[in-house]
Amino acid sequence: MSVIKTFLLLAIVSLSLKAGTNDIDKIKKSVIGYNMQLIEAAKNEAFLESFDDIKKLERFAEKRVAQKLYIWIKSWHENDLFMDARLLDITFGKIVPKNGTADVITDEVWLYRYIRHKSVNEKEEAFPPAKKHYKVKYSLKKSDKGWKITSIDVFYEKEESLK
Repeated sequence: MSVIKTFLLLAIVSLSLKAGTNDIDKIKKSVIGYNMQLIEAAKNEAFLESFDDIKKLERFAEKRVAQKLYIWIKSWHENDLFMDARLLDITFGKIVPKNGTADVITDEVWLYRYIRHKSVNEKEEAFPPAKKHYKVKYSLKKSDKGWKITSIDVFYEKEESLK
């Protein structure tokens, strides 16, 4: 093989590896962004006042997934319950983008506290704080606007009481 062919082959391989790494970073950012948006939506009384707020969720997830999350959070809010959560840790398993799709398994540790709004100035703890450990599978699809979550499956959930 000539030096020029070898150089071109190495350049192509290098670019494809870089593109793959870039996709992996974008996939991680989509998953983390989705979870950060979930946290914000669940604790903020005004966040989901308009159905247009669903667009904030659709930045990271396809419409069906965003609608499901919107309805879940809205049902809590309509019962004056708000989730104050923190994502303490997220560890990503191997990510292999293929043909514009990818699956990723995460190990996540969350801290939850649920607050009931009794009146404008009165709030109470609705459920005791808890730490939860999850194993979650996110399926994603690449679009012209980046990677979007197409489905979420929780494989494992374990609660650790903090009281």
